[in-house]
Amino acid sequence: MLFLLSQGTSCTSNIWNVNQEIDSTVSFRCEIDELYPNAVITWVYRPKVHKTHGVKWLPLYANARRLTQNAERYIVDYSGYNEQTKKYLSILTIHQLRLSDEGLYMCKSNQYQSIASLFNLTISPSMKILPNDGLIQLDPIQRPINLSCIVREFPMHTVDPLRLKWYHNDREIHSSHMTVKPIKHGNHATLYLHIRHLALNDSGLFKCVYDDGKASKTVQILYTSSGK
Repeated sequence: MLFLLSQGTSCTSNIWNVNQEIDSTVSFRCEIDELYPNAVITWVYRPKVHKTHGVKWLPLYANARRLTQNAERYIVDYSGYNEQTKKYLSILTIHQLRLSDEGLYMCKSNQYQSIASLFNLTISPSMKILPNDGLIQLDPIQRPINLSCIVREFPMHTVDPLRLKWYHNDREIHSSHMTVKPIKHGNHATLYLHIRHLALNDSGLFKCVYDDGKASKTVQILYTSSGK
């Protein structure tokens, strides 16, 4: 059993724990060993918000046949038997993730000896860094520098801008030549970082953190006096 994703994952008791940002896309990859000719691979979903009368598994797909009304967001790529891997492959993709998508997803076949693949999906607020995250390489002409950390909470949730923080090499920024300014707009908030008089010791990892790690992003700034 394998799966594809773009964010944090861990495995506990044969359940893959997957965390994705709101409005992002996730894909779960399910591989099952030999099946009988009439065997069916199904995807089912158990919401995190339980029903009043108990937990219910909701059907999503049986092989390539759709069993859910979310046709635009829930898509299955059922490839059938793969001669190279000697396994049956089914990939469930969910687009434009919502808070209501949180829960347990299971892929299984109707063969009694088949082992189910389980994925526990949680959704977190979205975050991005401008002009970009990843790596920014600067030369002496490109100073000062401005970074923006934008976080978006779930609908009907509000953002406390005081819970947004910038860190430089794992230390919260309180430097006199680095100015931090928060701005709030409903369920959005932006924390601006203005670095004046960029110096060699300003190189390193800058990290924006929301609500003690509920969401975070990093950017590596590489600066040398020679521009290399």
